[in-house]
Amino acid sequence: MALKLTKRFYQNLEHNISLLVLNFIYVFVWGFTTGKLEQYGYGFIFSLIFIFAIRAIKQHNSRLYYFSAAAVIIFWLSFFFELKYFIVISYLFSVLFFIVVVVLSVIKLAKAREISAIEFIEAVNIYFFLGIIGSILLSIVYWFYPDAFNASVPLTAPADLIYFSFVTLTSLGYGDISPINPMARSIAIFLSFSGQIYIAMIISMLVGKYLNAKSKD
Repeated sequence: MALKLTKRFYQNLEHNISLLVLNFIYVFVWGFTTGKLEQYGYGFIFSLIFIFAIRAIKQHNSRLYYFSAAAVIIFWLSFFFELKYFIVISYLFSVLFFIVVVVLSVIKLAKAREISAIEFIEAVNIYFFLGIIGSILLSIVYWFYPDAFNASVPLTAPADLIYFSFVTLTSLGYGDISPINPMARSIAIFLSFSGQIYIAMIISMLVGKYLNAKSKD
C-alpha cells in the first residue's frame, strides 16, 4: 500500500513538474521565436498543456478528456484553415477548459491535508493558468478589435498579449501596452484583481496548512 502511494505521489509530481515546464516555455521562452516556428510552437506547447493539465489534476472524468480533445482539435482546425469563427470557438473552448482546471485545482489544494512540493507547484501552475486565460480573452478582443490596445510598437499576437496579460496579473503595468477598448479594460481589471486575490488567498492557505501540520508534529 505504501509503495502504491509513493508511486502515485511521484507520478503526480512528475505530471505537475512537466506542466510547470510547459507553462514556463509557453510564457517565457517561445516568444523569442518568430514566424512559422513561433506559430507552430505555441500551438504544439498549448496542446501539451491541455494534456498535462488533466493528468496533473488527476481527474478521470471522461467528459473532461473529451472536452479537452475537442478544444485541441478545434484549435488546430482554426490554425490550419484560418477560419474566423473556428478561431473564436477555439478561444472560448480554451478559456472554459482552463477555468475548469483552475477551479478543480483550487479545490484540490483546499482539500489537501498535507503540504508537499506538489501543492506548491500546483499553486504556481494555477497562477500560470490565470495569465493564460487572460491572454486568450485579450486575443478574442484583439481579433475583433485590432485597435483595442495602444502600444508603443505594433502588437504581435500571442506573444505580446501573453506579456500584457502577465504584466497586468502581477500589477506591474509598464505602460508600453494599454487597453483603450472597454472590453479590454474590463479584462485588465479582472486580471489585476484576480492576481492579487489569488496570491493573498493561496499563500495564506498553503502557509496555514503547513504550519498546522508542523504544530501537530
